[in-house]
Amino acid sequence: MTYAPNAITTTDPWIEHAKQIIFAEDGVNVTMEAKNKDLLKFGRNQLVNTTKSTLMTLPAGTDNETYVSTNIITQISSSSGSDTNSVTVEGHTISGGVFTFVTQNITLTGQTLKALDTPLARVTRIVNNSGTDLVGNIYVAQTDTLTAGVPDTDALVHLIVVAGINNSEKASTTLSNDDYWVVTGFYADCLEKTAATAIIYLEVREVGETFINKIDVAATTSFRGEHEFKPYLIVKPNSDIRLRSSANAAGKDVSGGIRGVLLKA
Repeated sequence: MTYAPNAITTTDPWIEHAKQIIFAEDGVNVTMEAKNKDLLKFGRNQLVNTTKSTLMTLPAGTDNETYVSTNIITQISSSSGSDTNSVTVEGHTISGGVFTFVTQNITLTGQTLKALDTPLARVTRIVNNSGTDLVGNIYVAQTDTLTAGVPDTDALVHLIVVAGINNSEKASTTLSNDDYWVVTGFYADCLEKTAATAIIYLEVREVGETFINKIDVAATTSFRGEHEFKPYLIVKPNSDIRLRSSANAAGKDVSGGIRGVLLKA
C-alpha cells in the first residue's frame, strides 16, 4: 500500500505533510474531504488555581474533570426550574477502548433529573437549540442525587453550561476511532482586570497512556499567549486532549482554545 494524495490537493503544505506522517506511522490514507470539518475547542475557567486547572467550568474547588472508562455519564439537569429547552449534547461512548461520537437532543426538565438517551464516557459540548435563553447552570453528570437541580457529588460532574450562556465552554475533547485532529495552534487569555499571569499547557493522552504535555505558553492581562504549530500537531484516534492552566494566584479567570482540522480515511 502506498500513500495516495487526495484528488483535491490542499494549498497548505503542512496539511500534506501531516497526511504523509499519518500514513508512514499508521498506514492510513486520510483526507480533509472525507471529514470536511474543522474543529475549535474553547473553554474558560474563572477559578484557575496555582496548580493545573482545566479550562472549563467545574464545581468550586474542583480543578479537573475525573475521566471515566465506561459509559456512566447518564444525566442532565438545570439549577433553574425554568429551563425546559431542547439542547444538543455531544460526546462519546466507549467500547473496548474505542470511542464513538454521539449527538443527542435532550429536552430539559428544569431541576428534575433527565436521563440521557445514550449514556456516555465523555461529554464534550452542549448547545441550546431552542429559541429561549437558558436560565440556570446546566449540569451533565454520572448518576447522582440532586439538590435544586445541582448534583450533590462534585467529582461526578463532567460538564457545566454557565447560566446566561447558551453553549458550553470546555477546552477539552476526545477523538473518535475514525478521526485524526491536525492541530494548527492554540491560544489563551488572562481575563483579570488587575495584573495577573498564567501558564497554559496543551496535553494529549493516547490510548493506554497518560497525559503528555506537548507545549506551554504564558498569558498575562496585557498579552495573549499563542502558539502556532509547524509542523502541525497530529492527535490520533481515541485520544483525549485538553488545555490546562496554572496562575500566579488562586481564583484567576483564564480562557483559551485549540484549533485545527479533522482528517479521516
